[in-house]
Amino acid sequence: MKVLIIVLLIGLLIIAGCNGSKYTREQLDGLATCLKEKGVKEYGAFWCPNCAKQQKMFGKSYDIIKEGVYVECDPRGDDPQSELCLEKKVEKYPTWEFPNDEVLIGVQEFEVLAQKSGCTL
Repeated sequence: MKVLIIVLLIGLLIIAGCNGSKYTREQLDGLATCLKEKGVKEYGAFWCPNCAKQQKMFGKSYDIIKEGVYVECDPRGDDPQSELCLEKKVEKYPTWEFPNDEVLIGVQEFEVLAQKSGCTL
């Protein structure tokens, strides 16, 4: 019985230590900073489950995304830019817009964001 409890505790510690990303915080901060510097935009809404998933993927690095990449489309959200979203004809969230006017809809992997923006991981 004690062995089973010890094995379970070790398993929980291992699971708790895994963040699910193969990238370090520094790499994700670098990607987020590059996206910001390149003028990439992520259009979303505070209630959007896919936007929350994208945010969770970035972890704490999403604070950088919020500073200059993320655009809140819902007028009920914090610092909404609804008119810009209407002008850009954003209909689904998240919508990623790149400097060359290319648009991707939905949750994007880091590799895709890096490639489309010219950023590195």
